[in-house]
Amino acid sequence: MAINDEPWLAAVRGAIRERRLDEGQVLFRQSDPVFGIFAVSEGRVRLVRHAREGAVCVLHVASPGDTFAEAALFSDIYHCDAIADAPSRIALIPKEAMFGAFAADQAMATAFMARLARQVQSLRSRLEIRNIRSAPERVRQYLLLLSRPGQPTIVFDRPLKDVAAEIGLTHEAFYRALSTLAAQGTISRQGREISLQGESGMKFRSASST
Repeated sequence: MAINDEPWLAAVRGAIRERRLDEGQVLFRQSDPVFGIFAVSEGRVRLVRHAREGAVCVLHVASPGDTFAEAALFSDIYHCDAIADAPSRIALIPKEAMFGAFAADQAMATAFMARLARQVQSLRSRLEIRNIRSAPERVRQYLLLLSRPGQPTIVFDRPLKDVAAEIGLTHEAFYRALSTLAAQGTISRQGREISLQGESGMKFRSASST
């Protein structure tokens, strides 16, 4: 669903401001004061958190139709960096407008909560996947999560080394896992296009049962 089709957006449409970002441009930095939440209309935005010891963790890559930084509604500062992965068009929804709409429009608040609930479900599935020790099985489960019924092919809009970081693998381990899955006949791959084969086209199952 495109972000413009989201039912909750109608209540704040008049307050939305648009930002255009070049590839590599920063939208906000970790610890910057909060000024709103965001939705991706075009392009891609990477959310990155910096740990004290210098480690960098990719929290999420937001694509067209995705919202991000929703937790900022209940915080004074942002807890990660937001950086454009590609030339992007971003909708900024001011924090005050969101709270005003929540108070005035219960249906809008319910629709937005439903969206957040779906995101939590997706996040939990991704966290389960990161806990799988076997790299090939971790990759397979991730592909299953992304696939749709009757559509076993996933076309990534970003380099596969970036996908590897999202599921907690080095790019070397990720490519080895892809090679193993291909040798097993589990997937076929052409560049960034990966297709699940045979029984691997079955739906994602909880990693906790793996």
